[in-house]
Formats: sequence, C-alpha cells, structure tokens
Amino acid sequence: MMKQIRLSQLFASVGATLCLGSETLPAHELEPGVRGVATRAPEKMTIDGDLREFENAFCTPVEYHHANLRERAAQFFYMWDETAFYAALRTLDTKLFNGAPNDRLWEGDGVEWYFDTRQDEQFRSQAWPVAAGSGAVHCYWVGLTYDNVAPRFCLRPGFLEVIDKAGVEVGSRKTEHGLEVEFKLPWANFPGFVAEEDVVIALDSELCYSDGAERLFRSFVFGSPLSVQQPASLAKVQLVDSLEADHWANCGPVMFPMRVDTAWGQPSKPRVTGIIALPPGQMDEVGRVVFRLTKLDGAVIAEFPAKRETFEEEGKFTRATASWPADIAAPGNHHVTAIVFDRSWTERARIAPRLVSVNWETGY
Repeated sequence: MMKQIRLSQLFASVGATLCLGSETLPAHELEPGVRGVATRAPEKMTIDGDLREFENAFCTPVEYHHANLRERAAQFFYMWDETAFYAALRTLDTKLFNGAPNDRLWEGDGVEWYFDTRQDEQFRSQAWPVAAGSGAVHCYWVGLTYDNVAPRFCLRPGFLEVIDKAGVEVGSRKTEHGLEVEFKLPWANFPGFVAEEDVVIALDSELCYSDGAERLFRSFVFGSPLSVQQPASLAKVQLVDSLEADHWANCGPVMFPMRVDTAWGQPSKPRVTGIIALPPGQMDEVGRVVFRLTKLDGAVIAEFPAKRETFEEEGKFTRATASWPADIAAPGNHHVTAIVFDRSWTERARIAPRLVSVNWETGY
C-alpha cells in the first residue's frame, strides 16, 4: 500500500530531519517526486477575477515560445488554505470567446482541470473514479459566456457525481490584453481529506483556446492529453507556506519551461533559438540564465547567455532568449539544457525541452 509521508505529522521540532535511504530531508522541503507547489493564500480571498491576491503565488507560465504570443501566452497560479484550493489563470488573448453549452465548457476558451486529493493506494490511479466522494475530479472552469464576462463551472460528463460542487466559485474579468480567471475548489468536496502544510496532492492544468470559435488549441502544464484518461498522468504538488529558492530544482521545468527551435525564415545563415519563460513572481530573483549545449557523452560544447525581453508589461510576461549558429551542433547529436541562477549567482534549476505531445498532435 502506497504511503505519503506528511512531514508536519512526523516531526515535532523545527530542526528535525527525515532520512530516506541516503537522503536527508529537512522539514518543509519537497518530498520525492514533487514537481510543483501551491503556496498559502492570503486571508479573506475574494473570487472576482482580480489576480492581485496571487502576486506571490506559485506560477507556471505556458506558451511563452509560441509564434503568436498575443493569442497563446498565459500564466497559471496555485494557492491553498485550510478551507479550499485556489487556482488562477491570466491570458493574452484578443479573441475572447466560449460559446459552449454549460455542460461542455471545454469547447471554448477556458481551463480543463484535473485534481486528485486521495491519500491511499488509489492516488494517481490509472482510471478516473466515478463514485461520489472518491477524492478526485476532472472538471472545467471558464470566465466567459460567449464573449461576455460570465464565469461558469461544470464536471466532466459521465462523472457528474464525483463531487457535490459545494462552495465552488469562479470569478473573471477582462483586461486590456486578455482575461483573468479565479477558481475556488473547497476541500469540503473531498471527504476525509485534511489540508495542511507538506501534504501532497496531484493535478494538471490544461489551457484551451478557441480564437473566437470552437476549441482549436490546448496546452498542458504538467502532463499531456493522457491526463484526460488517467490520474496517473498528473503531477505531484505539495502544499507549502511559500515558494523557496530550494524548491526551484524540483519545480524549475514548470516554473521556467523552455523550448529550442530553428525559425523557418531567417535573414542570416541558420541559427537556433532557445526560449525560457520567467514567472512574474520570481523574475527579480533570477540572476541569469544560460543555455548549455553538450555532446551525447556529456562534454560541454558551448554556453550562451540568455537576454530578457518583456513582451507584455501587464502581467509581467517576460522570457529570456539566446541564439547560436546551427553548425555548432547538429540536430539529434547533442543536448540543450537551460540553467537558472539566482541573484547571488547560485545555480538553482536545470531545465530540458519537454518531450511530450500537446494539442491534438502526437509526436514532439
């Protein structure tokens, strides 16, 4: 039977440590396998679409590498308290629209949400549960009805009894460049679950875009379209008080997602470009980013520092980019790693390109 260790339950003293094999984990560090965190929410949360309450929340940027940033770039945020889990979305989107009926909200702009609170052997199971009070839910939250600000929520068809929808709230507002949406999911919908610091749950966040019609693009933060079928595709996320620099090593791939590609039209000889997202709440904590090219045996070929660019001031949409001659290393014959340093020039995270299918297309 699988066991999830709750550090807060095991240690009475602040300085206590837990030994797992050869590893030593100080209290409040992330448990093995954790890929993201949810930070503690401020008191008196108001679900109105104003994301100022999420200013210090854990953030996962998406689609900062997309060719059409004004229609695709977005930010997800995650928080919790003893009463509920809170998530938020900020998008850049000039074609806001969700004309789907109330029971099919995935057919327009919005969020497809995957969530598992189970603390037993069913945690991250292969199939989604259908029974009421089972502890896991696949649902949808959106900020629009057609092109109007009118937030909505629904459960996945065929799984309509899994939660009571008690106290669920969605709030939204239009911004000059897109939309902001807040989501409150009370723990009361998950009988037997007790929210406390260091507890591990699982989730995936899917962003859907419609460009003014039906859904035509989908992007996953942690997993892939497999999350629709299996909770096993979800990521382990730990409830913490605040995001710490030591968490970057685990969370870096979703905090700072990166991509490497070769543009199809160039005014010079071929160059390769590396792009890495910088989450708004941690931008000032990042000292520098470099892209390191290595041979397949691990030998370093070269390093290229990345330069920051803010492509939208509202929401602090910022990324860092670097480029290098394509002749330095042939495709399939090298690795690229983005290395993130803090302001003291201490290395905090290493990130590789995501080798997972997104949208509706298989193949990287």
